[in-house]
Amino acid sequence: MIQDYGDQQRNQPGPEVGQPLRMVPDVGEHADDEGVLRKYVDPGATLTRAPTARKAIEQFMKARTGDLKSGTIDLREVEASEGAATLRIRYQQFHNDVPVSGATVQAVADVKQASVIQVDHGGELDMTHAPDPGAAQALDALKEVALAPFEGEFEAAEVIKDELVYLRDASRPVLPQTDYPSASTALLEKGKKPDGVLHLVWDFLVETTGPFEHFRVVMDAVSGELLWIALAGKYVSATLKVFSPDPVTESNNNTLHGQSSAATLDAFRHDVQAEIAPATGGKFRLDGEWFQCKDWDTPTFAQPQETAPSFAYRTFPSNRAFLSANAYYWLDSAAHYLRSLGNPTLNANMEKVEVDAQALDGDDNSEWMGTTTPPRIRFGEGGTPDAADFGVIVHEYTHGVFQWLGAEHGGSSSYEHSVCDALPAIYRDRFNPAGHRRAETFPFDNNATDQWSTERRLDRAERFDDAAFNTYGYNLRSSMLGTALWRCYLGMGGDSSDPAERIKAADALIKTMMEMLLIVPDDQSTSAAHAASMAQGCIAADATLTGGLFGKVMDEAFIGQGLWARRPVDVYVADNPADTGAVPSPRPQLASPDIWVRNNDISTGDDPELGHQAPVNDQPNHVYVRVHNRGTQAAAGGAFQLEVFRCDRGSGMIWPTHFQSIGTLVIDQAIPANAAVRVGPLVWTPHITDRAFLAAVVHGAPDPALTATLNGPVPADRIVRFDNNVGLRDVAS
Repeated sequence: MIQDYGDQQRNQPGPEVGQPLRMVPDVGEHADDEGVLRKYVDPGATLTRAPTARKAIEQFMKARTGDLKSGTIDLREVEASEGAATLRIRYQQFHNDVPVSGATVQAVADVKQASVIQVDHGGELDMTHAPDPGAAQALDALKEVALAPFEGEFEAAEVIKDELVYLRDASRPVLPQTDYPSASTALLEKGKKPDGVLHLVWDFLVETTGPFEHFRVVMDAVSGELLWIALAGKYVSATLKVFSPDPVTESNNNTLHGQSSAATLDAFRHDVQAEIAPATGGKFRLDGEWFQCKDWDTPTFAQPQETAPSFAYRTFPSNRAFLSANAYYWLDSAAHYLRSLGNPTLNANMEKVEVDAQALDGDDNSEWMGTTTPPRIRFGEGGTPDAADFGVIVHEYTHGVFQWLGAEHGGSSSYEHSVCDALPAIYRDRFNPAGHRRAETFPFDNNATDQWSTERRLDRAERFDDAAFNTYGYNLRSSMLGTALWRCYLGMGGDSSDPAERIKAADALIKTMMEMLLIVPDDQSTSAAHAASMAQGCIAADATLTGGLFGKVMDEAFIGQGLWARRPVDVYVADNPADTGAVPSPRPQLASPDIWVRNNDISTGDDPELGHQAPVNDQPNHVYVRVHNRGTQAAAGGAFQLEVFRCDRGSGMIWPTHFQSIGTLVIDQAIPANAAVRVGPLVWTPHITDRAFLAAVVHGAPDPALTATLNGPVPADRIVRFDNNVGLRDVAS
């Protein structure tokens, strides 16, 4: 079950009125050199409000028409998708009633706050030299040209879909490092170099047989020239009784491999239950609500049929039917799990998928094919069969999640693979109680004997700000972002020894990643900026889902991977004497040395620096807080406020339910970089019956406290661990 973080955000903007909370680095408005508003970011949902999320978007688009220069182009709403906490509306640009590829304006609103949180404007404002649609060559003639490159490599090819669009020819799909089983690099290299010109093009979907594959073929509709060819399917390179999750992970022995004997691998089979359809013709099949095992790709292998609903097979190579059972179970498990996270768009768009677990003519590769009806997944059997590895199985299905959420992030050759690698690894962690090989994306498929990559891991040390970044290939870059996502999971509770905490952290991050895909505009590049946009989208998604509970944990993980610099002003209240402001803070907590009580006022000659005194009941005491700044710039006077709260022991210590404010002070003095200031006193008259806790919260737009936006209620120790702006101390002794 997913934790319910509540429905209401407090949304305290802080002392600086009208300033968006800096929950991500790009907060605010960003215009291009021509003054066109290209990006608007307010994840705290503090600046614009309306009766509903749709009204917020519609009002923003109308009020900012001049800044967006949207009145000069033909924008039409083409899609509205609702996540668990966000509404995304996409406007497609048209010219001469023809869509302009990639020219969209995407607006996202926080549903609970009915406030716009992000707008991305990718419209083409200069259509002066756009060719007239009447200049396009005859469609049938261009189809013949589009099919010509496939002669000789395939038994047959046909165009199964076509679309006339305008396209700014500015980039090319990234080429694979080696031939795919169904597409050579020589074929994918065909076409012209991008010229940056606006073309009128026919975008064809070509289906081949011998081998079966789908390709995008883009032709200039006026000149008839081939611009480029790309795979439409999405690959992972390489590469009931089921494995759980796989033999290498379970045993921590990476010498197990695809040629290990069935007698050896049989020991790692587990009895599980899965739903399948009733028998037809006296036979049960691996056919259920969301998946059907079906043989449609070479080599021919009849899918299992049983007279009883039991699919208990010896492992390969003794019985290749095991691969069908293993793939079916884990795909079905993943599909039902993802549906439980409550993303309306995903749940509405999911389709039943055909699965061929013995496919690709034995090659070591697998593929998601979202262009077929129904969609298909095919798993190769080279090396260690891909349908034997949990990571490969769920990886391929995650490509479908991108498709159903209407998100395009480069397929196999960009940062889509970051999520497709990280999500299965995070989900797999709950089936790995011993904690073996947690950061390996494909432990069994990529074993020591069959190893096909040293890069596809989630513990990469490389950073996006490395001097050598431009030399990194797309697999390494995607693994770097995947590593950052894995570190988010660890910081959110995935590092806990408590399995329940790890599951809660996994649920929260996977739900966040799916929400992120509704916020971040499509991008197929491998640039660091693309990775940063997805990272910032995770923080924005968390703001809509939880009010920002995990935002600073994610920020720290992304900083650690070099996606952006630490915020210039980073204030904190230490949680314990060893705390230096790290997020999440190390345990133990509830012992902040930066919160202390003095029994007498400073005006009496008392020295606050003499340290903490136990509070005296029924008389005024004086609370001080030391506020640090580990940033690179001074915190300006007046930019932050300090609020101190009290809470009784035994209350449950749930924020904000059990906390009462004892006062607020604006921090008038500047806090220099790498320095601290003492703030206070605040007068407090305690009436303690057992023990009491004081919580100090420092908040301002440059470094907001999560308590200002939190959906609540949340246990206070989570807030203290996840936000260095908050400290907590037992002050009764």
